[in-house]
Parts: sequence; structure tokens; C-alpha cells
Amino acid sequence: MPAIPPILLKKLYVSRSLRAEGDGFALDLTNPIAPGTITSFKGLEADGSAVPLEGAVIVSATGESRAVASISAQSPLLFPLGAILTLRVGGVTLPPGPHSLKIRVVVQDVGPLEIPVSDEVA
Repeated sequence: MPAIPPILLKKLYVSRSLRAEGDGFALDLTNPIAPGTITSFKGLEADGSAVPLEGAVIVSATGESRAVASISAQSPLLFPLGAILTLRVGGVTLPPGPHSLKIRVVVQDVGPLEIPVSDEVA
């Protein structure tokens, strides 16, 4: 199983995309590494606290929305090279200022990944 260095994992996050949105927040992810297939979301952490993924959705560049909970090995999420996905999380607000997040996913042929995010909400 190939390991992806943390410096490359940081490139999955679209810089300055963290934003307040409705009753929650959103951020964008891009894939500059290689085509991938996400087989599950294992967790999300904001400023050291677990964030519930119930109600979290992934939105593709074409506007298709999919519940994070529906992503599985039997129903994976394709993440093509160059694609941009938006992760929308409801029910958890992030106040203006700096924040650290960790997005935990499992990628087919790679295994578990932890995507670090450091950004601020304006």
C-alpha cells in the first residue's frame, strides 16, 4: 500500500476555501495527485473536536450532491485527477478566525488518509 507524504495530502485542500455556510461550514478539496476512489469517510475533526458527519454532503463541480454516509466500498465516490469537491457540514459553526481540521477518509488502493486543513473563516 503506497503512503502519501503529508506535504502532498495538504495539496488536497483548496487554500482559502473554508467558509461559514448556513448553519455550518464548507470547504473545497481538489485532486492534484492521481485519480482516486474514496470508499469511506472515517471522521472529521475541527479544532481538536470530533464533528458529526450526519447530514454532511459532498457536492461535485457539476452540482451533484451526495451524503457522506452513503459512501462505501459498495458505493464509492470517484475523485478524478483535477476534480474539485465541496464538503458541506451542517449543524457545526466555525467562528471567524483560524481553524485546524482533519478529514479522515479511506481511499481504494491507498488505505486510510488524514487530510490536514489549516485555514481561517473570514
